This record gives sequence, C-alpha cells and structure tokens, in this order.
Amino acid sequence: MKLYLGIDNGYTGAIAALLPDGTVLHRPSAVQNLGRDKFLDIRRNSETLREMIDAAAVSKLQVLVACELSTKNPLFRTNNYANGKNGEFWRVLLSMSDIPFVSVHPQTWQAQVFHGLRGGDTKAKALLTVQQRFPNVSYGNYNAEQVRGTDAICIALWAREQNK
Repeated sequence: MKLYLGIDNGYTGAIAALLPDGTVLHRPSAVQNLGRDKFLDIRRNSETLREMIDAAAVSKLQVLVACELSTKNPLFRTNNYANGKNGEFWRVLLSMSDIPFVSVHPQTWQAQVFHGLRGGDTKAKALLTVQQRFPNVSYGNYNAEQVRGTDAICIALWAREQNK
C-alpha cells in the first residue's frame, strides 16, 4: 500500500494526501507573511508532511509526492520568481526529508485528471473532480482562497493513477 501526496506549490496552495484506506487529508500550505514578501514556512510544512505520513502508518519508502512544477509564463511577470522560489522550497524540503517525489507540469496532471470534463476554468474542474471522486471531503473553516487547495488533491490523484 502506498501513500500519495500532492502539493500545489503556491502561497495559496495546499498539501493533500490520499491514504491507503481512502481517507483524504488536506491542509493549506503554511505561509509566513513578512509584509512585502511571503515565504513558505519550513517547520510547519514539514510537520504537516510528517503528520500525513504518520496518519497513513507507512514508511517513507511507501510514499510518493507529486509536486506541481511551475513553468515561466509571460503573463505571470514577477510571479515567475515566486513560483520558482516555491518550487525550489518543496524540492529541497522533500530531498532533505528523504521523501520520494516527482514533479509534474500543471497541464500534464490537468489533461489526465480532467479528461472528459468540458470548460476552461481549471479551478472549477478541480472542485468538481474532488466532489465527484471524494464526496466526503470537507473544507471546514477554509476561506475561499484555501478551498483552491483542491488542486493538491487532484495532483495526489494524478500521482496515484500514474504510479499504481
């Protein structure tokens, strides 16, 4: 049995886990807001990963993390820097924690997970996919931005479907 995790690497991203028993865990990424800049929180995000692995009661060898890889986009302008910084944050954190991971382009996981869904709004497609595939997922006290963490659940789903 394997534990599949998905990470949407943005500041409004999330970490999600598909446990072997079918349970879905998800948490918004922990962010430190320093006024003019934001940073992903090393300690809190590391704790979240550890909690999810412990909840699944598996060894690190039975874990696979899929991390969304952000590519440069001329429309993002300065956000290209933040996306690259966040991608490196997760790459380093996972490497230092000896947790196996793969990187996936958004277009790759979206094409496979959203196959057959019409429309161009990827956030709406992610929410619909999670509602259909995991009807027991609840967002508790999440704000509207954090509910966007459904991408992380879809990324974990992609990892599970690609690495059976």
